[in-house]
Amino acid sequence: MINVYLSYAPQDQERAAEIRRILLAQGHRPWADPNSADDSDWHAGREAAIQAADALILLLTAAAAQSVAVTYEWSLALGRGIPVFALVDDAANEHPRLQLVNRYDRASFGDENHFWDHFVADFKQRATSERPIARPVTDDLTEIDKSVMPEEPGYWLVMRRGPLLNQLFRLEREVVNIGRDLANDIVIRDPQVSRYHARLTLQGQDYSVEDLDSSNGTGVNGAQISGRAALNDGDFLALGDSILLTYDLVYLD
Repeated sequence: MINVYLSYAPQDQERAAEIRRILLAQGHRPWADPNSADDSDWHAGREAAIQAADALILLLTAAAAQSVAVTYEWSLALGRGIPVFALVDDAANEHPRLQLVNRYDRASFGDENHFWDHFVADFKQRATSERPIARPVTDDLTEIDKSVMPEEPGYWLVMRRGPLLNQLFRLEREVVNIGRDLANDIVIRDPQVSRYHARLTLQGQDYSVEDLDSSNGTGVNGAQISGRAALNDGDFLALGDSILLTYDLVYLD
């Protein structure tokens, strides 16, 4: 399974949906921004998704070549050491740097099925060998910046790594669900986070956490959990490899 970020211009959304279906059929995890991908709608979630990806696939068309947002996406991936794969449809006036990435020109294949057979096989081999070695978010917890701390009494989660850096989440319900879906109490839009990823439950004086069969797992203080795990003040809670939160208690004076 390869985590893929799909980069494309808004005009090419239908073609991008086709690529996504093909990748899903191959067992990969393609991600594309569910919101508009135009140049005026950049947000931190897209940057976090790129950094969490194993590879970026660029649908390279004339519209994509002119898009500031698309250019930022593939250049960010290259800067992070993430391999870029360009599917060339009808590009014109493209950036010279794109001549050096993995390229697949549709016009070079007389048959559409032949093109996809070649691409999916080559992509799997190259993306697996070229993708960066992921550094788990809990490798060295002493490096975590904890300068931002909650001040009001209560139970808190604070994002230490991820798209909402230093965001404070106050836990006010006995059951708190965390995931990518908007139905959760705490919504984290990141490809490493499942739609319904983890659940916190207040038991006595502290919360416990359980993984909800997420794709990338839940960890406490660097160890993956199975079943339910108790949380203590100052514990580190990891969702996949890119999200790290701390569980912090503030007591009444």
